[in-house]
Amino acid sequence: MSNIAPANKNIICSSMGKVKKGEIQIIFGPMFSGKTTELVRRLKRYQIANYNVLVIKYSKDTRYDDNDIATHDRQTLPAVSTEKLYDLKSKAQQFEVIGIDEGQFFPDVVKFCNEMANAGKTVIVAALDGTFQKQGFGNTLELVPLAEHIIKLSAVCMMCYNEAYFTKRKSNETAVEVIGGADKYLAVCRSCHESSPVKQSPQKRSPFKERSNTPQINTLSIKTDTTRKLFDSSQHKENSTFRKNFCFESCNA
Repeated sequence: MSNIAPANKNIICSSMGKVKKGEIQIIFGPMFSGKTTELVRRLKRYQIANYNVLVIKYSKDTRYDDNDIATHDRQTLPAVSTEKLYDLKSKAQQFEVIGIDEGQFFPDVVKFCNEMANAGKTVIVAALDGTFQKQGFGNTLELVPLAEHIIKLSAVCMMCYNEAYFTKRKSNETAVEVIGGADKYLAVCRSCHESSPVKQSPQKRSPFKERSNTPQINTLSIKTDTTRKLFDSSQHKENSTFRKNFCFESCNA
C-alpha cells in the first residue's frame, strides 16, 4: 500500500484488492433547469480537491461563449470543444474527472462514457432527457442503466409558474437539433406544453401571491390617541404587594 502514488485516486479497493472502477453521473432536466450550473458546481468541487478535470463542450454551441461552457446567467468554465467525444479519447485518458455539457448532442456519448468509467474515470454528463416533442433526445436515455447517479432537475414554468419538467419550442422549426436559449425555448409544465405558444412573456410576479381587488390597508399610517396600559394602578399595587410578601416568606423559610 505504501508504494501507491497518492495522486492516483482510482487504485484502491481495499476489500477485494482490485482496481476501483469509475462512475457515471447524469444531470437531466429541461431547458433553464440549471443543468450546466450543477455540472459546473460538481466539477469545481473536484478541482478544489486537486483532481485533474477535463471539461468538454459541444463545438456548435456558441450561444454564450466560443471556448468555455457557460450557464444562462453567464457562469463559465474553461472547456475543450468537439463534435465527437472519441476525438478527445487520448486526451481524456490523462484526466481523472470528465465533465460533458450538452451531452444529448454527442452521438457517441453512451459508448464513450461507459468506456471512460470502466477505465476508472468519473464522468459527469449534463443533458436534456427529452426533445421539445417530449421524446428521448438522441441516445442519452441509454446512459440510465449504465449510470451510478441520476438526477432530474426542474425549472419554473414560464407560462404558469408551476414546476416545469418539459421544454417547449417557440418557433416552427422541426429539426431536433436547434441550438438556442430563451429566444427559442420555454420551460413548461405538462399542461402548458399542450397549450398554444406564448407570444409574450408573462407578467413577472411572485407565484406565492394571489392577485386581489381588495384594497390594502396601510396599518403603519393608522394612529391612535389611546395609550395602551398593560396594568392599571390597582393591579400594579396588588402585584407589588404580592412580590413583597412572597420575598419575605421565601427569605424566612
